[in-house]
Amino acid sequence: MRAGEEHAMTLKQHAPHAKKRVVPSRAAQIVPYVKGPWVLDVGCVGHVPEPHSPSWLHGVLRNRFPHVVGIDIEETHVRKLQALGYQDIHLQSAENFSLPQKFNTIVAGELIEHLASPGLFLERVKAHLAPGGSAIITTPYPFSLLYALYAFMKFPRTCQNLEHTCWFCPRTLEALAQRIGLRTAQWKLIEDYRFDVPDLPYRAFVKSIAAFRWVIPKRLRCNTMLFILEAAS
Repeated sequence: MRAGEEHAMTLKQHAPHAKKRVVPSRAAQIVPYVKGPWVLDVGCVGHVPEPHSPSWLHGVLRNRFPHVVGIDIEETHVRKLQALGYQDIHLQSAENFSLPQKFNTIVAGELIEHLASPGLFLERVKAHLAPGGSAIITTPYPFSLLYALYAFMKFPRTCQNLEHTCWFCPRTLEALAQRIGLRTAQWKLIEDYRFDVPDLPYRAFVKSIAAFRWVIPKRLRCNTMLFILEAAS
């Protein structure tokens, strides 16, 4: 059985549980904007590979599109996924990757904030886009209630992830893309909360957001930005 077929069966097994979510997973919110048949997933491992999770972005993409390629810099996780049958996953850096084909869509979920040189990453994205192709990038929204409260309570430790190198806001990400020759076709704020995180304060916050989400303004409730970039004409 191929890895994609196994993941499809896993999605069906998890479907009743997935319906309990207050909002769709980040993967489910990204997929409607993806165009195939060729899709590149940059940073495909995620924080940890979760082949059996219906929220694992790379698995969702493989289940929907016929040609999905992944790259990641975490060698241990890449080798593990290759051993599980994910043969189109390669050990390459987001800042200097080089592949023989171009892609209809390039996806980078929660990646750009980890990089030392985000501009180099966008240059590689532009070089690998097929004509009419687009890049879908998600990154934390620093002015959300979640991150603003964290920064206030933990100051000067204002970021919860020690691997993050920068924050982007709508204006700064658009400005960086413009310098590379990419234009913003669309951007939006989305909610991206996990209900299986063991941290008790986080879980309490997420439950509060779920309970009062209809009265909390979107600009405070949403904690992630989703950008769709295209090559500037």
